[in-house]
Amino acid sequence: MRSDALASRQRILRAARMLEGDRRVTMGELAAAANVGRSTLYRHFPTRQALEQALEDHEEPDFRPAPAARDQVTPMPYRSPGQLGRVSPLALEVTRVLDEVPPHLVPDQLVAEARRSAGVAIALYVVDIDGSQLLRLSGSEEFPQQIDGPPALGPEIVPEGLPGFQERLQRQLPGCVIEPLWLRGRVTALLVCVGSPLGDLADVAKQGAAALELANDYTDYVEATRRRKPTTPAAEIQQHLFPPRIARIAGAQLAGGLLPSYEVGGDWFDFVENRDGAWLAIADAAGTGPTAAGLGAAALGALRAARRSGKDLEDALTAVHETVRRLDNDDFYITAILARWHAVTSMLTWANCGHPPPYLIDKDGTLSALDAPQHPPLGVDVTSPKFKLTQRQLESGERLILVTDGIIDREVEGGGTFGVDGIKQALERTESATAASTAMAIQQAVTECWSEPLEDDATIVVMAID
Repeated sequence: MRSDALASRQRILRAARMLEGDRRVTMGELAAAANVGRSTLYRHFPTRQALEQALEDHEEPDFRPAPAARDQVTPMPYRSPGQLGRVSPLALEVTRVLDEVPPHLVPDQLVAEARRSAGVAIALYVVDIDGSQLLRLSGSEEFPQQIDGPPALGPEIVPEGLPGFQERLQRQLPGCVIEPLWLRGRVTALLVCVGSPLGDLADVAKQGAAALELANDYTDYVEATRRRKPTTPAAEIQQHLFPPRIARIAGAQLAGGLLPSYEVGGDWFDFVENRDGAWLAIADAAGTGPTAAGLGAAALGALRAARRSGKDLEDALTAVHETVRRLDNDDFYITAILARWHAVTSMLTWANCGHPPPYLIDKDGTLSALDAPQHPPLGVDVTSPKFKLTQRQLESGERLILVTDGIIDREVEGGGTFGVDGIKQALERTESATAASTAMAIQQAVTECWSEPLEDDATIVVMAID
């Protein structure tokens, strides 16, 4: 096999090994993660079964340490605090962990169980809330406290970026191997091992992801670790409004993100999949600081209450409008796009209320704004507003982009604003057409276009049609 073909095969296997925790990853997403074309992927592995067979046959990607390195790894003694220091391991089952281990000690428990299984030193890392650093949640201090540059949207890792990140980590921490913690197609944390694990960590990672997510509702320990500096009260409110940053729904992928994460507080986004389709929303509350955060929280509460009461899209818009009006302040309003996606008919239905228009990237990569009637912002003094909904059928391979004016109006180095041209340029630089990669590329471009900090929230939601 030619050296370039061998290198491509190794990249594909590396990506497949990193992404095998999510069985719903498509072959196209796998090709994007491996940075190869689909034709190259199918030339090496004509079917998914052929790829899975290669992995089952232990055809290992080349980022793992050579076998000789294993002989040099000595399991390190570990005695955990309190309930964790037991002679026999605690069976790692989510509900039992939560019943028997105090929530703030769950990360220590996961590391203890991982070390028993793997026989090597291990640390558990989470991503900080703006997605810029991995921060050590538990594990030995021989591991660095922070690792820069994870591929992330907020506190979640973009799966397609894992193979490339493993390569970078190998240069920074030679001999280290990562095991992702998967939860419904999201990577919420990473186990980092010194050398190749001597035992399988897949079950620890799977159970650990769910245990960590549930324990997070009962302790501040995980969230405190995710904050590498203090948040403002407005930003703290804002952080708890968001759904998961990365999600899979029927017929599409979703991803959302917001910058800056430690201050401001007026923007929010939301998405959820129900029996009547997937609901998407992006909004910008008037003002800044705690007032804007409180206004945004009230508006989002009205939207969710309407959804959970079985209301349709028009009723939900009316509910948000009436909620803001009842706050009885002429300066209070919300600009927003509320939408619903039906996978069976491939139909998107939406209404725009004083917000920047939605944008569509077609299969050829051309970006254009979607025309629709422009309604006034929600909460302005209109007693009984009438909302005209717009519909458009989306095609496989297209991507819908929703943004706030913090992205469009972001000032750039040398004058001017980021605008639609900035979005186009960011899209040209991304190597993957997935929702998460698209959102991450635009966020990164917004951050890098000027060294000055953002003056307004910059929020984005991307839906990529399968």
